[in-house]
Amino acid sequence: MTTITKIYALAISIALAGCQYSCNVGEKKENKENVVKSGSDKENAALSGTIIKNDIDVEAKDVKVKEVYLANADGMPLEKNEAKLNEKIFVVIKLDTGWTKINGKSYVGAGERISTSAGAVVVDAEDIFKDNEAEGFSPKDAGVISLSAVITRKAEGIDNYAVQFKTWDKKGTGEVKGKYKFKIVE
Repeated sequence: MTTITKIYALAISIALAGCQYSCNVGEKKENKENVVKSGSDKENAALSGTIIKNDIDVEAKDVKVKEVYLANADGMPLEKNEAKLNEKIFVVIKLDTGWTKINGKSYVGAGERISTSAGAVVVDAEDIFKDNEAEGFSPKDAGVISLSAVITRKAEGIDNYAVQFKTWDKKGTGEVKGKYKFKIVE
């Protein structure tokens, strides 16, 4: 079984209050650049030159982030922060450098919290890769992390959702966290 197959097999899906999420580590299709955010002070150095799309607020510590954007299930970048019911919306985090490597493996964690515009938490996953702590990931696969949300049914009058995400180095100090909003459309 290949590393990527193992990783996809380990991806977790949760159905909770009409929502699902899943997480994948590994490459997606390449994306066209359209927005570049840069920083010069120490706090923003991890984001200097980073391509950030879709109005995603991102913070990074002790890693170098290459790109953060939203994509559909085919890995194609989204122009708008919108999805239909039962359609996955991914936040894709690509790193240049940062995760600690021990014996050729990187050990990362990822979490996601999805809330409605009314403030109700519909998914709260603290450590999606907890079951993979001992095995780790190849550094190449750990260089691209994608977390997805799927709204399977919505409450009356609720079309907007807020997603908070975090990925971190379980053997070091690196982390990337952020948030974005998306809308369910017909």
